[in-house]
Amino acid sequence: MLAVVVNVATGGELPEPVAAYGWLAWPTVVVLTLTGVGLALWQHRLGQPSQPSAAPVSPRADDPAPPSELPVAPQLVGREAELAAVEELVGAGAQVVAICAAGGTGKSALALSYAHGVREHFPDGQLYVELGGASATPVQPQEALIRLLRAVGSDAEERRGTLDELSSRFRSAVADRRLLVLLDDAFDAAQVRPLIPAGAGCLTVVTSRRLLADLPGAAVLTLDALPPGQALKLLTATVGADRVAADPSGARRLVEICAGLPLAVRIVGSRLRARPSWTPSALADRLADENRRLDELRLGDGAIRSTFQSTYDELSDVDRLVFRRAGAHPGVLFGVESAARRCGLDRRLVQDALDRLVDAFLIEAPTPSSYRLHDLLRLFAAEMLERKETPEDRAACLIRQLDWLRDVAASGGDVAYERDNILAVLRTAVAEGLTDQAWALVEAVHPLLTAADDHVYRLQLWRSVERAAADERRRVRALRWVSHSYGLAGEVERELATAQDAVAVAERLGDPGELAQTTRRLGEALRAHGRPDEAEEQLLRALRLFQRSHAVEEEIEVRSALGILYNTLRRPQRSIPMLERAAALLSAPPETALHGYVLLGLAAGHKLAGHPTEASALARRAFSIADRLDDEFLRGYCLHERGWLAVKNERHRDAEEDFRAMLEIFLRIRHGAGVGAAHQALGSVAAAQGRRDEAVQAFRAAIDEYERLGNRDLADEARTSLSALDSPSRNPSGS
Repeated sequence: MLAVVVNVATGGELPEPVAAYGWLAWPTVVVLTLTGVGLALWQHRLGQPSQPSAAPVSPRADDPAPPSELPVAPQLVGREAELAAVEELVGAGAQVVAICAAGGTGKSALALSYAHGVREHFPDGQLYVELGGASATPVQPQEALIRLLRAVGSDAEERRGTLDELSSRFRSAVADRRLLVLLDDAFDAAQVRPLIPAGAGCLTVVTSRRLLADLPGAAVLTLDALPPGQALKLLTATVGADRVAADPSGARRLVEICAGLPLAVRIVGSRLRARPSWTPSALADRLADENRRLDELRLGDGAIRSTFQSTYDELSDVDRLVFRRAGAHPGVLFGVESAARRCGLDRRLVQDALDRLVDAFLIEAPTPSSYRLHDLLRLFAAEMLERKETPEDRAACLIRQLDWLRDVAASGGDVAYERDNILAVLRTAVAEGLTDQAWALVEAVHPLLTAADDHVYRLQLWRSVERAAADERRRVRALRWVSHSYGLAGEVERELATAQDAVAVAERLGDPGELAQTTRRLGEALRAHGRPDEAEEQLLRALRLFQRSHAVEEEIEVRSALGILYNTLRRPQRSIPMLERAAALLSAPPETALHGYVLLGLAAGHKLAGHPTEASALARRAFSIADRLDDEFLRGYCLHERGWLAVKNERHRDAEEDFRAMLEIFLRIRHGAGVGAAHQALGSVAAAQGRRDEAVQAFRAAIDEYERLGNRDLADEARTSLSALDSPSRNPSGS
């Protein structure tokens, strides 16, 4: 048929009956040709293998399962708040969470616990890569990407190429997947950036011993050591509740020694579990020696020292030097200047190094101007100082710090921030035999201790050098100030014993000036101890010695002490002349605290002598001096005297207000004798008004305070007042 049609179309003729339809020849050719081509193509397709449809199909039973690479998560104890913080960050839309902390803080355990808890939300797989950031050879990003591409099913050809090419392929391969990626122990942000998927359904969790603050788009969570309660929970979970319950104090000591570091707690718990006959106290005793503590904190392949060492080895030479010299600082908190002096380096250089060490979690920065180390890291820094520095270098490091502190104090600078460091440095210096430098620092700091409560610090300051003072002239001075500080604290037994030691040393020296000072100190201690006759003998001896040497101010002080003694013995006929002579010797204004004490003693003498007008006037003058000088100690005793004057006039409400204000002051400045006297006075006022229960409570508080201080005489006096509450002839008039 096709042949006939073609013939007609090309000029042939049809028979007469159908000649009228010749115009259809060409359209027919076209239709027949297209039909033939279509049939040919259809027959050819039947002989080819079928292609997959572009539409999604359900996976067959033999398709590979999604990767599920998460290691087993250790038991997470004590990090519930941090786990909730990770959940909150992800819930707020974070697609990258970086958990950064020092080695041994449990950041990997936290990350794994979170990852296992959310596995079902990532059906396309959970990938895990150990990046080896703490090792000598961290995993290269290319190597990690090849491993990730293999895990998501990319063929060998796609696992070749540059870092940028591999990173792009990984992002493309997982762009439409719901995938969890856990990158453990990252070295730095540069190692992590190429490994982060960009798909909206992906989540990346990173852990690192460095602060990854420059990881774009990452929510950063840092971990601190566990607080004591949580650390105890971890120890209990590791060793068992029965072992902890059988020795709770030992368990608490272990937790304290571990300073809340989870790895250390797990190590001691595992050691106890492996040794059923050991108690927590026994292990705590072994760990008490700081020189052996890091050796003891080892179990199998887990060791605190190696955890710290790996991070230390990554540091530059400058950062290592700053870590071991500043990190071995004897105090707890230290500033940049102190660290720079210890290191012997420029301040800016040390500041930059400290910032890098903070980012590496080897040093903490609780405030922008202060630094500190975890207790175990401090031991490691001291160990590095011992291993890497010569004895001469270590001594020079400490001497530079001693000299700097002395210079700051000698120039009248503010050493309040450095107080704890001064004590720690002094103890270290004495232990290292640097007694001259230690003594020079004490001499510079002592004149700055002028506040009412400074006796507490002064005691520690002088005690730190007293035992090491080979020079007896130095030792007698230290003993005198130690006794004086005990006296201000109200610890009469120690005050007296130390004063007696001071006099014995002064007698051997044969120095009249030092003998006068120590004799006066002994007289004041005997007076506080309730031995008035001996106290009078020593104070009169001191008075004669000071008069011979024309030491006027010291004579006034001894006369004031004798006046107080005579007032205590209710002998105004002796106290008033003694104190009037002291007042005559006082220099002209401006009036000092010594003026106030002399006037206050005179007020008490005139009160005892029955001269209330003179007593009130003198007390007001003393009070004005206390207010002008803002002297808390003097103000407290002015309140005491004014309160008893109010009792004499039966103004009990005014007296009670003064005694309560007195109690508040002496509690604040930790003056034990003043605290006891305030309680006793409040008891007397309450008794005078018939408030028996309040009186009992106040007298018992006075007894407790006096007994704590070792002042048996005053404790017995308070007991007598307590016993007299039920006596019809009680006398609450007080001192």
